[in-house]
Amino acid sequence: MLLLLLALSPAAPVLAAAPQTAIPAPAPPAAPPQAAPTQPAAAADTADGMMMQMLSEGRDRMAGFRGKLAKRLRATPRIPSAIVTTLTAQSPTGEPVYFLRIIGLTFALMAAGHGVQHLVYQRPVARRLLPRPTEPRPGGSVLAARFPRLVAHALLTLGGMLLATLIGFGLATVVIPDPTPMTEKTVIIAGVGYLLVWAIALFWRLVMPPGAVADAGVAPAVRRLRRDLTASGAVGVALMSSTVWLEALGMPYDPHAVLVALFGLLTVLATVGALAANRQTVERAFLAGRPIATVAPLERLTLRLWFPVVVAYFAYAWGTLVNRLILGWPTELPLLIGAYAVAGAILAVYASVTYATEWLFHQRRTLWRPLEESPEGAPDGSHPAEAPRPATLDSYEALARRVAGILAAAAGVAVTLSVWNVPRMHGDAADRLISIMTVCLIGYVAYHGVRIWIDRRIAEEGPTPGAIPGDEGGGHGSASRLATLLPLVRNFILLSIIGAILLNVLMDLGVNIAPLFAGAGVAGIAIGFGAQTLIRDIFSGAFFLIDDAFRKGEYIEIGAIRGTVEKISVRSMQLRHHRGPLHTVPFGEIHQLTNYSRDWVIMKLPLRITYDTDVEKVRKHIKQLGQALLDDPDLGPKFLQPLKSQGVIQMEDSAMILRVKFMTRPGDQWEIRKRVYQELHALFRREGIRFAHREVTVRFAGEATATSAGGDPISMQIGDEERTLAAGAVLHALGEDMLDGEAGAGRRNGKR
Repeated sequence: MLLLLLALSPAAPVLAAAPQTAIPAPAPPAAPPQAAPTQPAAAADTADGMMMQMLSEGRDRMAGFRGKLAKRLRATPRIPSAIVTTLTAQSPTGEPVYFLRIIGLTFALMAAGHGVQHLVYQRPVARRLLPRPTEPRPGGSVLAARFPRLVAHALLTLGGMLLATLIGFGLATVVIPDPTPMTEKTVIIAGVGYLLVWAIALFWRLVMPPGAVADAGVAPAVRRLRRDLTASGAVGVALMSSTVWLEALGMPYDPHAVLVALFGLLTVLATVGALAANRQTVERAFLAGRPIATVAPLERLTLRLWFPVVVAYFAYAWGTLVNRLILGWPTELPLLIGAYAVAGAILAVYASVTYATEWLFHQRRTLWRPLEESPEGAPDGSHPAEAPRPATLDSYEALARRVAGILAAAAGVAVTLSVWNVPRMHGDAADRLISIMTVCLIGYVAYHGVRIWIDRRIAEEGPTPGAIPGDEGGGHGSASRLATLLPLVRNFILLSIIGAILLNVLMDLGVNIAPLFAGAGVAGIAIGFGAQTLIRDIFSGAFFLIDDAFRKGEYIEIGAIRGTVEKISVRSMQLRHHRGPLHTVPFGEIHQLTNYSRDWVIMKLPLRITYDTDVEKVRKHIKQLGQALLDDPDLGPKFLQPLKSQGVIQMEDSAMILRVKFMTRPGDQWEIRKRVYQELHALFRREGIRFAHREVTVRFAGEATATSAGGDPISMQIGDEERTLAAGAVLHALGEDMLDGEAGAGRRNGKR
């Protein structure tokens, strides 16, 4: 905001003394009437004639411009003598210094009026009526916090200026009883110049009030910036007022035009020099202590471009002024106050909307704050410091502030067009432009308002879980059904808003949208026939979501693909396998879906024990272990059913298969399984229960049995050929068992 105010700061060299009568350009000679050509050659001759006429007019205008420029430049050495001659001719006493004494007397009388109003009005009245300064609320802006005081200060100071003006001009009437017309003009121009300098000082004091910057290191630099800008503005007012005064006294145009151009250049150099000397201060004041990383991209672009834009603005303003002076065109009075008018409009609109926004949201927070929330913050009454975060449009208050900036920019553009005397549009053009701007603003607010509301509802549903690397899936931390559907609804609504805005803009531009709808209908039919798979995917996904078959964050299986639902779009979803691969599955390809993240899951663990084990003893110990795990403060709440024994479920050659089971929520079974295996191993060692090892028995015809237990064969008298056959039989049996185990593990993983 400060940068824009500085860019439109004072001393725009736009007021110059010039005759009020414009010098018209020489009219081109009337062309003799010609018969309408009937042949292509005649048309070509006519086009060539028009081109030659345009070139001739351009040469004449350029020659006239060069002649006027040379005439103005030749008058440059006559500027001092012209000033002296003008002052001498208009002086009642015939002395050039007469008007200088009148100007000094006027300044003294205005200063006396200033002092009187300070004693009788500002000190006893205005200071008492001025509201006390308030500190900004946590997260609020300094401008909104001090807005009431700034408005009151401006109004009370304007009252003091009015009182000082009445006193000063009243004293001038008494001191100068019978002034001449030129003396009256001198008094008025000098008094107005004094008031303008006072207004400039007030303006920059309102823009950069004392104490607005909390950083003690920046405050002196801000004071220096305010002082330099006030001084440059005062220089500009003094120079331009002098040109107006000399014009009123009747100074010849040619030397007066050169003087206006030179004074305008000095004003530009003074203002640009003040900004260049305080460039870093402007940027630090704009950041207001915020790290550059937390500033929005548009604000960072403003920080980078504000000074070149200011230089370009003043260069264009001075060039326009010089061009009008050379051509003899009259200058416009509003251009003098243009910079302040634009800056004042922007500041007034932005500050008013920002203050109203913060006041409304503060009232809402006060009314709806939960009872258990402490409004005082910390025990000592201070509010906890928040870590700086990037500027995002994530709240209605931030949206309101953004709208305040948009309205302020619109006000600045409107005032700029008025100040620069841009020809106003009338009729349909103006109505269409206003309608387009209104539709775009309403659409912008509606777009971000809907987005913020839906994002808040998604946040209220809780954070959306993601696939944890290495997680075996089946977790119970899935998103709610509403949190799964809301992103799709948000995208649909936002696209609808964008489409509605585009259609309204096209209608305002005069585009007939009926053929667009007809073409869209035909294109939709063609797409429907040519993209049946896409339509099938969209409708299948809609029905899956309506049936609540899966949610974001759940672990599902589709055919041979398993993974956690990571992303859901209109026509497909993405599954993250617990080993890392990301699968994209179109909804139309889903024929059967298995969800492993709903309600509960039962984990069954087989145990191989020897035949001499007391099964009843094992059952009792497992029951005691299940109760102990149920009492565990960490694992206990995760059990839906405790660990229990299912008895012997299978008998093998070398072992009995005993199975235990427990029920948990999906995703907790893996952690509990590791703990159960650990506790069972410790229990069996403590109670002397042995796990059964795999055994392979090899029989030879006519020989005793050779048994391999644990890899140590029984010593017997057999030959090398028998040893080879026995080893082959053992390896074959072990290989078949291994394949069976892998197949069973695959089936279990598939069920998982």
